[in-house]
Amino acid sequence: MRLALFILLAIVGASSSVSAQTASLACNQKPGGRAYWAEYAYCDLPVNGPARAQGLVLWSHGVYGDRDQYNAPLPPIVRAMAVRGWDVVRINRNNLHERGWSTSGPRHRDDALERVKAAKAQGYRHVILAGQSYGAAISLEANARSSAIDGVLALAPTHGSDAGQAEGREIYRNLERYLLEAVSAQKGGRVVVLVPPSDLNQPGRTVAAGGRLKASLAATGRPYVAFDETLPIRGHLAGYASQFAAWFGDCVIGFLDPAQPVVAGETVCRAPSPLPRFLLPADLQRPTPGTDGSASWLGAWEGTITQHRAELLVVVEASTTEAATVVYATGAGPKQDLDMGYSRYTNARLVNRSLVIDLGRGSRFVMTLSADGRSAAYQYSGAGSETMTGTLLRAR
Repeated sequence: MRLALFILLAIVGASSSVSAQTASLACNQKPGGRAYWAEYAYCDLPVNGPARAQGLVLWSHGVYGDRDQYNAPLPPIVRAMAVRGWDVVRINRNNLHERGWSTSGPRHRDDALERVKAAKAQGYRHVILAGQSYGAAISLEANARSSAIDGVLALAPTHGSDAGQAEGREIYRNLERYLLEAVSAQKGGRVVVLVPPSDLNQPGRTVAAGGRLKASLAATGRPYVAFDETLPIRGHLAGYASQFAAWFGDCVIGFLDPAQPVVAGETVCRAPSPLPRFLLPADLQRPTPGTDGSASWLGAWEGTITQHRAELLVVVEASTTEAATVVYATGAGPKQDLDMGYSRYTNARLVNRSLVIDLGRGSRFVMTLSADGRSAAYQYSGAGSETMTGTLLRAR
């Protein structure tokens, strides 16, 4: 079955889309009693196949107690790899077959190793293991057993879903030991490890501190990139943040690119300085506001979201008497642990002195202009969430 998956990838070829693929690689499959199954990660992108792909990324998801995680999305940085020519396949695991690391971990590790072997047999010259949390630990553990792997992208690796509640108990020390042993034994390719600061699910919080993560990687003699407590993105999902892909994506993807030479030891991926407060489109328009009518809405408006104090920027790029084009962007918040995303809406409506943005999925954002035009009261309402209110001021 596993070998057939990679035969299918070769047959499908570069011009195929997910709609033309057979059920064995179809997206959104259900376990159906299987312990493992695989599917193409991106239904809207073509499969390149072994001969044309930059390489193959085998993605392993995390765990969340006894809940299924096989349908969890992949981080933006992995999609960026797919856009640049990597084929990406998800290794899905049935949550009903998950146990603690000592019971399930070696089985998951060995399964990943078999898939690497099968991929190489089908012609993929470069195979990377990647994952989040428990899936990152699987990837590191596999690379500690084989030099046939060409790279690892391990985001917030942890060997147990209960790590956040384990501190002070023997299980915490075991999980930390598992992580350090795996990091210290990396055998194959180029290694990227992210141990983010303020990760409550991460037993390696002390692994990163004091340089232990980098020291362990340096001792392997492998080329590596290490993100530790100095990373300006916090929390267990730091690798999923849009700003991680925006700030470090080119460096990480270039490091993992087999066509780009690297040397043994550390490659440093630097954060931008100063750190941007928002991610914004490159073609953002910031027109000068007019004095009356729809033109008074033009330009940037800034404030905070009351619920979690994240920064909020609304830029009205164009307006007519009834409609407006708006960019809606949020910051990382005071703890630097929120996703910095933006969306452009071309169908915002102007109704009297209010601007109405339909954010999708039943959510709506309404700004009401003050009498002097210098501020706007806002109200956010969404399906199943509390209504939030606040004030936005004109920004430069």
